[in-house]
Amino acid sequence: MTDWAALGTPLRPTLEPAIYVEPRDKRDASEDERQAELVAHLRKLPSVRVAAIPNGAKRSKWEAAKAKREGMAAGWPDIEVVWADGTARIEMKNGSEMPRANQIETLNWLHLRGHAVAVSGRSAGTISRRGRSAKTPMSSG
Repeated sequence: MTDWAALGTPLRPTLEPAIYVEPRDKRDASEDERQAELVAHLRKLPSVRVAAIPNGAKRSKWEAAKAKREGMAAGWPDIEVVWADGTARIEMKNGSEMPRANQIETLNWLHLRGHAVAVSGRSAGTISRRGRSAKTPMSSG
């Protein structure tokens, strides 16, 4: 199958993630706080660029329709990290939540096509340790 053919492969719903999902924790920090902490950590790394994908923001009906026309996709990961040799996509959680079905479907789809993806709710240190094992620049700092 060519790469172009793989792009057209339909998603197959599954309830089980094929990717790394951090276990729940009891840390008292919201998803937004955890994401801001991780983004601040990653932005200190000179060889990394990071961008948030604000697909879960509260919007009016008009703003939601506009965002969908512009490419917003439900289930898409919250953060994209790019470095010279690759990319990673991270779905953030608050420590007690697990990914929703549409998030699992999207993350599995990305994973099966060779993209690095994970679900995280922990600190930048956890991402750094996982990055070190995957030989990414996120292992610094």
